[in-house]
Amino acid sequence: MELVDLQIGIDAGGSLTKIVTIRDGKKEYRTKDFYGALELARTLTGYDRVYLTGCRAGTLEAHLPDNLKGRVYRADELEAFWAGAHKMLSEEGRPSDSFVLVAFGTGTSVFTVSSGKGTRTAGTGVGGGTLTGLSRLLIGITDFEAIMDLASRGNRHLVDLMVSDLYPDAKASPVLNELTAANFGSREVERSSKEDIASAILQLVVETIAVISIQVARAHQMETIVVAGSPTRHPLVRARFGELGALLGHDFFAFLEHGPYCGALGAIITGKRA
Repeated sequence: MELVDLQIGIDAGGSLTKIVTIRDGKKEYRTKDFYGALELARTLTGYDRVYLTGCRAGTLEAHLPDNLKGRVYRADELEAFWAGAHKMLSEEGRPSDSFVLVAFGTGTSVFTVSSGKGTRTAGTGVGGGTLTGLSRLLIGITDFEAIMDLASRGNRHLVDLMVSDLYPDAKASPVLNELTAANFGSREVERSSKEDIASAILQLVVETIAVISIQVARAHQMETIVVAGSPTRHPLVRARFGELGALLGHDFFAFLEHGPYCGALGAIITGKRA
């Protein structure tokens, strides 16, 4: 009878639960909402080890079958994230000894990673939760894909006050014409559509994270900024980071193929017996 090594890493975040299953070295990735994750926890079977991290890890552990509770390992949420990102960079063939890592989740943490060790250097409450929360309040939509669809068709210039609105000569400069003077500060905001507002909400979130991470990179003399987390799976989010990098003089934003699962993979790497 063939023996199979089967382990699972679960990152139970504030909004989504990210899951990495490793079967004899082969990884599988999936995402569930929290209620789906609870159902998964109740029906898990056959795993040699279960690794948990994230703010809701304790709740998931309480729902595991009794025969798995002696096989549970817990990992610090922040340590798991940077450890998973470091591992993914290496597996993707672009290892880096030092880089800035952005954990773009419900909120956002910014790490410096050097010599395989990460340090939380900065952070903000602005993140995916801000994106969906403001969208709920302002345009009555909470579905991430629907928000992205609207944002892709909007013109944020009707919502945001631009540098070129304050300095007309700046309109001649493609760079200055795209710089924000004040998010949601346009005097024409009443003319804006749901699409325009969605675009401005996305800009507010990405711009805040980009500016903070660039400041960290410059302070620590690091070129590469790796942005990971569930929102980064969408091409529009990645494009906005790229546009802001070009505007702000930092062209080294990188994204991981399986970036949303850094914490889940990192839990497997760093987890200790509960």
